[in-house]
Amino acid sequence: MTVTDLKSRAYTVVRVLFKVGLLCCFALGTLLVLGQAAGVLAQRPEWVTGTSELLFVPTVGAAAAFGVLGFIGNYLRPAGEAEAEED
Repeated sequence: MTVTDLKSRAYTVVRVLFKVGLLCCFALGTLLVLGQAAGVLAQRPEWVTGTSELLFVPTVGAAAAFGVLGFIGNYLRPAGEAEAEED
């Protein structure tokens, strides 16, 4: 296995993880906002704070992982794909 093959495989894995991270970040953020909105509409402040305490840290963690995976994926991206996106 050459270095190019290894880089290509790593890029494929990072790209899949990036997509999973995007979905997790979006889902957790949506649940966070919906939970807080339900608490506001039902006039239940404990729902707002409970949702924040439960979902805020995982949502920020998913967003951070998503960002790091995007950064790594950019460095692993094959040269031909980078030139095609710039055109």
